[in-house]
Amino acid sequence: MLLADFVKLKKNERFLEIGAGSGCLSFIIIDRQPEFKEALLVEVQDRVFQVLKENLERNNLIDKILLVNGDSRRLPSLFPKKGNTFDVVITNPPYIQIGEGRISPHKEKSIANTEIFLSLEDIARISSFFLKIRGKLYIIHRSERLKELLSTLSDFGLETKRLCFIYTERKKSSKRVLLETYKGGRPGIKIEPPIFLE
Repeated sequence: MLLADFVKLKKNERFLEIGAGSGCLSFIIIDRQPEFKEALLVEVQDRVFQVLKENLERNNLIDKILLVNGDSRRLPSLFPKKGNTFDVVITNPPYIQIGEGRISPHKEKSIANTEIFLSLEDIARISSFFLKIRGKLYIIHRSERLKELLSTLSDFGLETKRLCFIYTERKKSSKRVLLETYKGGRPGIKIEPPIFLE
């Protein structure tokens, strides 16, 4: 998973995954850094959340992880004392803005792909609330929305420090981009070598 390869989680660090799905991304990160301190995983869809919970129980991880089945936008009000305490936030969010194209008739797919419950601004606000100063947000998104990504994240004190463009074909435009941002970081971006999915 491309985002998992981009994430840097250290020993004894706390991380939050916004829109955890069935837990695939967090499982990879935990496998690579089993000595994490604490994790908070949130998933809005009931059926998907049950799969996530079962996967965690099956892998004996439920004691170290706090699960929330609900709207990510409510997290700051649910956990006001956890503000400024997380080292890392990760998310593979919905890419499609409301009003952009046709929304899928399949509820789970539409919620996963379209900003019905979670916009880019929501992600920036939530991440800024939970991250420590110098804490990092890792996100994958549409390359065509890069200008909006940089601007919106910066508005919430999240400066992009590293990015990587992903290509499905060498002679076509990039479809996705990976970003690493620092809360309270200074401007200045390192462009990583591109990734080609061939």
